[in-house]
Amino acid sequence: MKLYILIHEQDTDSSWGTSAKPFIDRAAAQDAMRQDYEDTIKRWGFDEAVQTEEHRSYCHDGGAMIRNDTDMEQWRIEEHELQVEMAVEVHQGLVQAIYANADIYPEVYDLDSSDFAEDNETAEVDIKAAELEKLKQQPGWRAVY
Repeated sequence: MKLYILIHEQDTDSSWGTSAKPFIDRAAAQDAMRQDYEDTIKRWGFDEAVQTEEHRSYCHDGGAMIRNDTDMEQWRIEEHELQVEMAVEVHQGLVQAIYANADIYPEVYDLDSSDFAEDNETAEVDIKAAELEKLKQQPGWRAVY
Protein backbone atom coordinates (compact mmCIF):
# COMPACT_ATOMS: atom_id res chain seq x y z
CA MET A 1 0.00 0.00 0.00
CA LYS A 2 1.40 3.38 -0.94
CA LEU A 3 1.15 6.32 1.40
CA TYR A 4 1.65 9.88 0.24
CA ILE A 5 2.76 12.19 3.03
CA LEU A 6 2.19 15.90 2.49
CA ILE A 7 4.83 17.74 4.51
CA HIS A 8 4.34 21.45 5.13
CA GLU A 9 7.20 23.51 6.57
CA GLN A 10 6.69 27.09 7.68
CA ASP A 11 9.40 29.53 8.74
CA THR A 12 7.99 33.03 8.97
CA ASP A 13 8.10 35.94 11.40
CA SER A 14 4.67 34.94 12.70
CA SER A 15 5.06 31.16 12.89
CA TRP A 16 7.49 28.27 12.65
CA GLY A 17 6.84 24.54 12.40
CA THR A 18 6.23 21.44 10.35
CA SER A 19 3.13 19.33 9.81
CA ALA A 20 2.50 16.08 7.97
CA LYS A 21 -0.75 14.70 6.54
CA PRO A 22 -1.04 11.15 5.17
CA PHE A 23 -3.00 10.30 2.01
CA ILE A 24 -3.61 6.99 0.25
CA ASP A 25 -4.09 8.75 -3.11
CA ARG A 26 -1.42 10.91 -4.79
CA ALA A 27 -4.01 13.13 -6.48
CA ALA A 28 -5.68 13.89 -3.13
CA ALA A 29 -2.30 14.86 -1.64
CA GLN A 30 -1.58 17.09 -4.64
CA ASP A 31 -5.00 18.73 -4.39
CA ALA A 32 -4.51 19.44 -0.67
CA MET A 33 -1.05 20.87 -1.34
CA ARG A 34 -2.32 23.06 -4.18
CA GLN A 35 -5.19 24.33 -2.01
CA ASP A 36 -2.83 25.15 0.90
CA TYR A 37 -0.49 26.90 -1.55
CA GLU A 38 -3.29 28.99 -3.07
CA ASP A 39 -4.68 29.90 0.37
CA THR A 40 -1.21 31.01 1.47
CA ILE A 41 -0.71 33.09 -1.70
CA LYS A 42 -3.98 34.91 -0.93
CA ARG A 43 -3.26 35.26 2.79
CA TRP A 44 0.18 36.74 2.10
CA GLY A 45 -1.07 38.94 -0.74
CA PHE A 46 1.80 37.45 -2.74
CA ASP A 47 2.34 38.72 -6.30
CA GLU A 48 3.22 35.64 -8.37
CA ALA A 49 4.02 37.79 -11.41
CA VAL A 50 7.16 39.16 -9.71
CA GLN A 51 9.85 36.47 -9.29
CA THR A 52 13.28 37.24 -7.84
CA GLU A 53 15.72 35.27 -5.69
CA GLU A 54 14.11 36.62 -2.49
CA HIS A 55 10.54 36.79 -3.81
CA ARG A 56 9.48 33.63 -5.62
CA SER A 57 6.92 30.89 -5.70
CA TYR A 58 6.07 27.69 -7.55
CA CYS A 59 3.65 24.81 -7.32
CA HIS A 60 4.43 21.52 -9.09
CA ASP A 61 3.07 17.99 -8.70
CA GLY A 62 5.60 17.00 -6.04
CA GLY A 63 6.22 20.27 -4.24
CA ALA A 64 5.44 23.93 -3.76
CA MET A 65 7.20 26.91 -2.23
CA ILE A 66 6.54 30.55 -1.40
CA ARG A 67 9.38 32.80 -0.31
CA ASN A 68 9.27 36.47 0.53
CA ASP A 69 12.63 37.61 1.85
CA THR A 70 13.19 35.51 4.99
CA ASP A 71 9.58 34.28 5.24
CA MET A 72 9.12 30.89 3.60
CA GLU A 73 6.57 28.12 3.38
CA GLN A 74 7.14 24.96 1.44
CA TRP A 75 5.31 21.72 0.76
CA ARG A 76 6.50 18.38 -0.54
CA ILE A 77 4.90 15.02 -1.10
CA GLU A 78 6.86 11.94 -0.03
CA GLU A 79 5.87 8.49 -1.21
CA HIS A 80 6.23 5.56 1.19
CA GLU A 81 5.41 1.89 0.81
CA LEU A 82 3.45 0.38 3.70
CA GLN A 83 3.27 -3.41 3.64
CA VAL A 84 -0.39 -4.07 4.49
CA GLU A 85 -1.46 -7.68 4.22
CA MET A 86 -4.85 -9.28 4.70
CA ALA A 87 -6.13 -12.86 4.81
CA VAL A 88 -9.80 -13.81 4.44
CA GLU A 89 -10.97 -17.07 6.02
CA VAL A 90 -13.92 -18.64 4.17
CA HIS A 91 -15.63 -21.84 5.33
CA GLN A 92 -18.64 -23.40 3.58
CA GLY A 93 -19.02 -20.35 1.36
CA LEU A 94 -19.16 -17.85 4.25
CA VAL A 95 -16.54 -15.36 5.40
CA GLN A 96 -15.58 -16.50 8.90
CA ALA A 97 -12.85 -14.00 9.72
CA ILE A 98 -10.52 -11.42 8.23
CA TYR A 99 -6.97 -11.09 9.53
CA ALA A 100 -4.59 -8.21 8.79
CA ASN A 101 -1.29 -6.76 9.95
CA ALA A 102 -2.78 -3.23 10.07
CA ASP A 103 -6.01 -1.57 11.08
CA ILE A 104 -8.23 -1.94 8.06
CA TYR A 105 -11.99 -1.84 7.82
CA PRO A 106 -13.19 -4.40 5.29
CA GLU A 107 -16.78 -4.52 4.20
CA VAL A 108 -18.15 -7.72 2.70
CA TYR A 109 -20.67 -7.33 -0.13
CA ASP A 110 -22.67 -10.54 -0.29
CA LEU A 111 -24.25 -10.55 -3.74
CA ASP A 112 -25.80 -14.00 -3.41
CA SER A 113 -29.54 -14.47 -3.27
CA SER A 114 -31.58 -17.56 -2.59
CA ASP A 115 -32.70 -19.80 -5.44
CA PHE A 116 -36.27 -18.58 -5.00
CA ALA A 117 -35.58 -14.93 -4.23
CA GLU A 118 -38.44 -12.51 -3.78
CA ASP A 119 -38.43 -9.09 -5.41
CA ASN A 120 -37.26 -7.29 -2.25
CA GLU A 121 -34.29 -9.68 -1.84
CA THR A 122 -33.30 -9.19 -5.49
CA ALA A 123 -33.60 -5.41 -5.05
CA GLU A 124 -31.32 -5.52 -1.99
CA VAL A 125 -28.70 -7.47 -3.96
CA ASP A 126 -28.94 -4.93 -6.80
CA ILE A 127 -28.43 -2.05 -4.35
CA LYS A 128 -25.38 -3.78 -2.82
CA ALA A 129 -23.97 -4.46 -6.30
CA ALA A 130 -24.42 -0.79 -7.25
CA GLU A 131 -22.72 0.35 -4.02
CA LEU A 132 -19.81 -1.98 -4.69
CA GLU A 133 -19.48 -0.79 -8.29
CA LYS A 134 -19.42 2.85 -7.13
CA LEU A 135 -16.74 2.00 -4.57
CA LYS A 136 -14.60 0.22 -7.19
CA GLN A 137 -14.66 3.35 -9.40
CA GLN A 138 -13.07 5.57 -6.73
CA PRO A 139 -9.40 6.56 -7.19
CA GLY A 140 -6.96 4.01 -5.86
CA TRP A 141 -9.42 1.09 -5.73
CA ARG A 142 -8.50 -2.02 -7.69
CA ALA A 143 -8.86 -5.78 -7.58
CA VAL A 144 -6.01 -7.31 -5.55
CA TYR A 145 -7.08 -10.92 -5.97
